[in-house]
Amino acid sequence: MSETIYKTKEKEIRKKKGNPWPLRIIVILFIWILIYFFFAGPGRLLFPSLLISYTSVSDNKNTVYFYGDRIEQALDVLWLASIAQDSIEQFWGDTVGDKFRKGVTIFMCESRQQYFHLTWNRAMGSAVMGRMVLNTSLIRGNMTPYSAMIHEMYHLYITRKYGYLSSIFFYPKWFEEGCATMLQDYSVSADKLGENLWSWPTLVSVTSLEHPWNWQTMVRMEDGKMVSKGYGQVCLFTRYLMDRFGKENVQEYESRMHWTTSPKKNFKRVFETSLDLAEKEWLQGMVESHEAPQETSFIPLPFDFLIFLRWLFIVIIILIPVFLIVRWIYRIISSRR
Repeated sequence: MSETIYKTKEKEIRKKKGNPWPLRIIVILFIWILIYFFFAGPGRLLFPSLLISYTSVSDNKNTVYFYGDRIEQALDVLWLASIAQDSIEQFWGDTVGDKFRKGVTIFMCESRQQYFHLTWNRAMGSAVMGRMVLNTSLIRGNMTPYSAMIHEMYHLYITRKYGYLSSIFFYPKWFEEGCATMLQDYSVSADKLGENLWSWPTLVSVTSLEHPWNWQTMVRMEDGKMVSKGYGQVCLFTRYLMDRFGKENVQEYESRMHWTTSPKKNFKRVFETSLDLAEKEWLQGMVESHEAPQETSFIPLPFDFLIFLRWLFIVIIILIPVFLIVRWIYRIISSRR
């Protein structure tokens, strides 16, 4: 009788605990992903010592990691980094100058494959994990080294000023990319926007480009043809705001960015017009000056399943450790009752 009672209680305890294997599998997968990310992916940027084939040079503020004997090019990158940082702070009237006080770590890649292994993307430059990665094999053919430098440096500036999560959720992506492109010494995308619109008279409204996943979806539209129009559009529209409303109002709009406020409401408060109406007036101006055809129109963003999966994966990776910590705390509290 006592043995039967003991077995019954043991079964009840097992039912309460549940099957531990699904959780164990999740933990094992999570650990495997972390190991892969930090030893074979962008996570290596946080630990440059893992990149044994790279050499570094520093100016006591910024540090450049380069491959092979490209010391002269690395020194040029250090010089450009310092100029870009000063230009960004001067542009926003940032007299404190603390965003770049600790310096920036920059990685120079000489091939597309090398760049992809550090960023998991195929762009010309990226601001990843608080570091900058430049694909020098593409930069010289499509944009000047300074343009690439100040563009990616601006992304780092925004991340350091507002924090990573705020820069994703509350800083409009169209405005970030618009300012970054406008600060370049030259933008092919902006220069050829009119020409591209005469060939493909479609744009994605900036009202639909608030978050990184919106921007990534736009980049993949029209077999990649939309990306050049997108960069040109946000650059010229941001420049239009500067010319029409003045630099002071654009600076005020940027200074109001905060997780407690809506970017669209801030836009209307500062510029005394809606974002949607301002963009339509900008496009109408291009049409009237014959820079864009009359039939130019805004098209909606499609649902991109691959972009959805990418961000779902990111969310799951973030939530797994949160879930494990909450579960661990709950079990401690429950055991003390």
